Amino acid sequence: MIAPPRVGSEGGRLSGADRRFLARAIECGRSGWGRVHPNPMVGAVIVRGDEVLGEAFHAAYGGPHAEVSALAAVDNARGATLYCSLEPCNHHGKTAPCTGAILAAGVARVVFWAAEPGMEERGGAEWLCSRGLVVDGPFGKPSEWAAENPVFFHSASGGGPYLALKLAVSVDGRIAPPGGKRVWLTGEASRREVHRLRAGFDAILVGSRTWEADDPMLTVRGAVVPRVPPVAVLLDRCGRASPGLRALRRRSGPRPVVATAPDRAGDLDRALSGCADVVAVPVRGAGLDLAVLLEALGERGVTSVLCEGGGVLAASLLREGLVDRLYLLVAPVVIGERGVPAFPMGEPEERAPEAFRFKGWQSVIGPSRFGNDTLIVLDRGD
Repeated sequence: MIAPPRVGSEGGRLSGADRRFLARAIECGRSGWGRVHPNPMVGAVIVRGDEVLGEAFHAAYGGPHAEVSALAAVDNARGATLYCSLEPCNHHGKTAPCTGAILAAGVARVVFWAAEPGMEERGGAEWLCSRGLVVDGPFGKPSEWAAENPVFFHSASGGGPYLALKLAVSVDGRIAPPGGKRVWLTGEASRREVHRLRAGFDAILVGSRTWEADDPMLTVRGAVVPRVPPVAVLLDRCGRASPGLRALRRRSGPRPVVATAPDRAGDLDRALSGCADVVAVPVRGAGLDLAVLLEALGERGVTSVLCEGGGVLAASLLREGLVDRLYLLVAPVVIGERGVPAFPMGEPEERAPEAFRFKGWQSVIGPSRFGNDTLIVLDRGD
């Protein structure tokens, strides 16, 4: 639900047409997924009366912002209304401020959805208001804005890498048959969606059980070609990785990372013959210290990580409170109780029931269908 405006309100409410055009701007912005990071996905629609004069989205990092591209597609925007999914920026960065272009074009009214979180970039609404434009926004809730541009808003808060966990599960909560034998639980449509998701992250992380069983490539092979291919990150506490792994045979893109225990790092580095960067991570309990690993990735410039399993790693990340978003692709398949659980909880005394009830998590993005599968997205609450 879109909340009442807080800046330059006209009666305190959006009209039905306002809601429709603002929703269209948000939808347009999604076309920038995988191409604009670390910038946000932003869409803009220019309207006069009920006629859409032009629309655009932020298409490439370092390129024109959505508002400027939309204005460039319109012969005359004087007196029109500009709808945009993010507050127009008001600073000089890689491009000039959008506010100046909006003013010069003669736009009469601006309606925006999310408030700009950046200290340098914010203030566009007030600047336009002070120059006589009618400005309505922001609308909605911060949790809704963050759901649309999760990495952007997470980074603005000053935290470490944003971590999303993706799992394909059966309806009875299993990720594989007994013994961990590799099978495709989900269909082709879901696999295409996973490749699209990968394009929007800096790194793809898997645990040792996953790379030993599946030997995944951990590349993006879909319709969206990422601006920068994600880094493949393999957990390898025991130092068993070999140069023959498909994730380590990349011929382009960033260098893979293999995380291992400090006492295995030297031997593993020599064994991998320079095909990956070996990162020593302290051991914690039965595995590596995942919080330290995320810090190490952040120091390497990684701002977002998509973890693709397996179940032990997923449970550890959830138990330690390191997961910001959960992507669950649920397939209409029953494996049975002997199958590999999606969230193994260990012995009764080790269990953390609240962590696995997802207490405080929010389903901000509605469930989506991909063929016969259902994608459920949960964001961690405050």
